[in-house]
Amino acid sequence: MYRRNFVIGLLSLFPTLAIAKEQYPGQYAQVDPAQRRWFREQISPKTGGNCCSEADGTFAEEDIRNGHYWVKFTARNYQTGLEFPVPWTQVPDEVVIKKPNYNGSPVVWYGLDTEAETWVIRCFIPGAGL
Repeated sequence: MYRRNFVIGLLSLFPTLAIAKEQYPGQYAQVDPAQRRWFREQISPKTGGNCCSEADGTFAEEDIRNGHYWVKFTARNYQTGLEFPVPWTQVPDEVVIKKPNYNGSPVVWYGLDTEAETWVIRCFIPGAGL
């Protein structure tokens, strides 16, 4: 109950955040139904929750260094529409999805840690080529 009230309170403080995704869909927002279903079925190995949807996934360049994935991608502030290049960042091992990539290209789902003022990788699925 407390969590629900907290979320409702946050959304009331920032009403534009609730509709921002509709105004600035991600690059995968216009995909066919089978691919859309695939995006929506991706689960974070770390939390067990959904990575989000196709509108939240972002293409990432990937590299493997010392047995760990590294990614570089462009993040978008959905309130302002501004884009920010995110430099090569190590992907936490616990957020790497280890099942086949229907999309083919590497995809990263991210969020903004406002306290640390850094982008946080919530989920990552490597490209089909690696």
